[in-house]
Amino acid sequence: MSMAAAQPFVLAIDVGTSSLKTVVYAREGGILASAAQRYENAAPQAGWAETNPLDWWEALITAAARLRERGADLKKVEVIGLTGQMHTLVMLDEAMQVVPPTMLWLDRRAVAETRELQQAFRLPPYQLNTTYSLPKLVWLARRQPETIGRVRHVLWPKDYLRYRLTGRLATDRTEAGGAALLDWETLEWARERLEWAGISPEILPPFLAPTDEAGPLLPEIVKAFGLRRDVKVITGVGDVLALVTGAPRAEGRVCCSMGSSSMIFGPVPQGKTLRDPLGRIYTYPLLPYPLIGGVSSTSGAAIQWAYRSFFPSGQAFEAAVAEALETPPGSNGLIFLPFLSGERSPYWSDALRGGYYGLTLAHTQAQLMRATMEGVIYSLRRLLDIFEETGLPVEEVALAGGGALMPGLPQLAADICGKPVKVFSGQETVTAGLFALACQALDPRVSFEQTLEKTFRPPECVEPRKESTSVYARLYQQYARLADFANRELSSLDGEP
Repeated sequence: MSMAAAQPFVLAIDVGTSSLKTVVYAREGGILASAAQRYENAAPQAGWAETNPLDWWEALITAAARLRERGADLKKVEVIGLTGQMHTLVMLDEAMQVVPPTMLWLDRRAVAETRELQQAFRLPPYQLNTTYSLPKLVWLARRQPETIGRVRHVLWPKDYLRYRLTGRLATDRTEAGGAALLDWETLEWARERLEWAGISPEILPPFLAPTDEAGPLLPEIVKAFGLRRDVKVITGVGDVLALVTGAPRAEGRVCCSMGSSSMIFGPVPQGKTLRDPLGRIYTYPLLPYPLIGGVSSTSGAAIQWAYRSFFPSGQAFEAAVAEALETPPGSNGLIFLPFLSGERSPYWSDALRGGYYGLTLAHTQAQLMRATMEGVIYSLRRLLDIFEETGLPVEEVALAGGGALMPGLPQLAADICGKPVKVFSGQETVTAGLFALACQALDPRVSFEQTLEKTFRPPECVEPRKESTSVYARLYQQYARLADFANRELSSLDGEP
């Protein structure tokens, strides 16, 4: 059957940091249509980042209308699944209205509260840091008690939109883990952490599994969106799902899902226990199989920042990237530290800041842009080195997300990392996981991994170029020394502006 004749099967909804995307999948795993809608966030003060959940809802309405304009018959959709940005906390009052402020995961104001929580509960940074929801709740409880007094329920972005569709409050355990509110041993709510802060745990929603039904749709939604009454709405999962949807699982393969930030993880080999005694990376247990890896805070976001800063004349982003890639490897000795919003792995520091080293009067805007792209990939290679130190073999990198579609970036990654880079799925990674979960929801006997493989295309493979690899070997060592030095020197300033 041709894709033109294929029937819509799954409507996947991804609530991103700066845009919402809707994707319609056929039963065979192909994409029939997609549509996206951007929205703006606010930064009231340095280190603060806020958003308006009503913008997500309006974006969903607009994106769904565009799907219909592009020929997608939503009346034939059988399953709706949701995913999205994690850590961003949506608070609702007694009337089920949003209680502002809705702090984005990027918001770093709760540094002191994070430090106090870490001391009280002895949690490692991958289970509790300033990007997570709990410190933000504590910050509000202490500085805006009248706000917390209005809160009756909390949800996360995908859960809020699902509530708007079904009227049902629920979440899954990945969101609880990303909120620092999950006991990773029992996989239940760590209610005592809220009680410690004087916040009622009754605001927490019930857990559902990612494939559990979380519907039905409200009658007014059926009419407004042109959907079936009996469409199955599943719980879904946070966008951490991208850790297992960027490439087929294979020993020796590490997947880097690169969007505004990057998630870099590889499967733990069967029968092995991998552990980094320094806590720079961690094992993640909440997906279909265990992974080890880490997260970089600003990857694509750093490249977009450089584009806006150094090409203000309106030159297209693709043209700016092409101009940067026309300059020789190494950016004339310029090295960029991509810590524009602190850094998670491997430093776990809110005090780290980005910067350029080696800047001279001779450097051009194209070299500044290239150095930014190189710095983002240096941070990727830093994690690959740590993986190998722990005993995880790294033979190749699978690049996914928006970074996989950026012209020249896969080659840059191959040259800097000295590893083959493969692209299996392009930008649609996390929504492909929703397709696989939807298939499981209809038939629990279905294998998640085998179903996911329907969405992968034959990989594009980029080999490292020897002449570039030799240039980057020296510059990468300089990057690693500079980053380590910055972390050591600034760690005592953690939490100060």
